[in-house]
Amino acid sequence: MNRVVTSPTGRLAVATAILLVVWLVILPWVGRRPAIDRHVRAMEKGGINPAAMFYTELERLPLRPPWIEQQLVLWLERGAE
Repeated sequence: MNRVVTSPTGRLAVATAILLVVWLVILPWVGRRPAIDRHVRAMEKGGINPAAMFYTELERLPLRPPWIEQQLVLWLERGAE
């Protein structure tokens, strides 16, 4: 194995580089995706700062879309027969 990666300083440098790539490249790229961009704009239009939200402040969201829930119920009813 490479000496840089096995030394503590090398591990820290690799971990820092990975974190920087995720933070500065991948997350902004995800934020520019149309679905995420629409969601952020809708929240900002409603006066909500999406970066300052905590999950405890949100209303409970449904775990599944209704159409999945209907399929699940039908599947469970058929399995009970």
